[in-house]
Amino acid sequence: MTKRRPYQSILLYSAVIVLVIYLTAPFLWLIIMSISPSTDLTQKPLRWIPSAIDLSSYESLLTMGINTRGELFLHALVNSLTTALFAVFVSLVVTIPASWVLSRYPGKKSLVLSAAIFTFMLPPIAYALPLYRMLSRLGWLNNSFSLALVYCTIVLPFCTWLIKENIDTIPYDLEESAIIDGASVARRITSVVMPLLLPALGTVALLALIMAWDEYFYALLFTSSKEAITLPVVIANLASGRQSSYNLIAAGGVIASAPPVIIGMLFQRALVRGLVQGGVKE
Repeated sequence: MTKRRPYQSILLYSAVIVLVIYLTAPFLWLIIMSISPSTDLTQKPLRWIPSAIDLSSYESLLTMGINTRGELFLHALVNSLTTALFAVFVSLVVTIPASWVLSRYPGKKSLVLSAAIFTFMLPPIAYALPLYRMLSRLGWLNNSFSLALVYCTIVLPFCTWLIKENIDTIPYDLEESAIIDGASVARRITSVVMPLLLPALGTVALLALIMAWDEYFYALLFTSSKEAITLPVVIANLASGRQSSYNLIAAGGVIASAPPVIIGMLFQRALVRGLVQGGVKE
């Protein structure tokens, strides 16, 4: 192993410091805004360090009361959690067998995966009108579970592609041994393939959760009441009045970003391992 020269180490650590500051500065500023008084955020020049710690924004959003801002925000928090988890559940249930079929029996079925990836690349507005008419005729507007099914149109193609790439790395010889023992297709998937897919499944579940959690466009179109409205829509509505409360918007952003940030930090190793595993061919 060659020894780095002093200037190389300085450049390396400088680049790391710049990258860390670049990635964390927006979130740190969001936190500072959320605990700053409103007067600090409207001063010129801008006050970067708050004159006092003000937690009234968090209190306003997390206090339940009839027809209050906190009631709508907490309902949206539960709705976002319900919608995202249901979308992840449905995506995994469909993705695992679909990816296995596309991996083990490619042939012309690869065209199906290509078509799915193509639909994933299209902007959501392309599906807005047909999805709205379909949900309206079925009476599924303002429903968290129907919104989760709509999110699956975004999540499923990406999840299927990623899991299929990981199944490609699993030797088929392992399944042949199970076939000799008389295992059915379902038994081969659950007993042989899935245990080896755990890191990839964790990665897919996390990415699907983030995609469903952050989605705004479909939630804006298909929900309008507190029974189904999600956090991105509620936070955007905080800025739609004549006078925006920046610390209130920032507090909503901090609360909304906390669950995916915490989950990402807890499962960081599994996330990286799952992403790398699909790119390694044995």
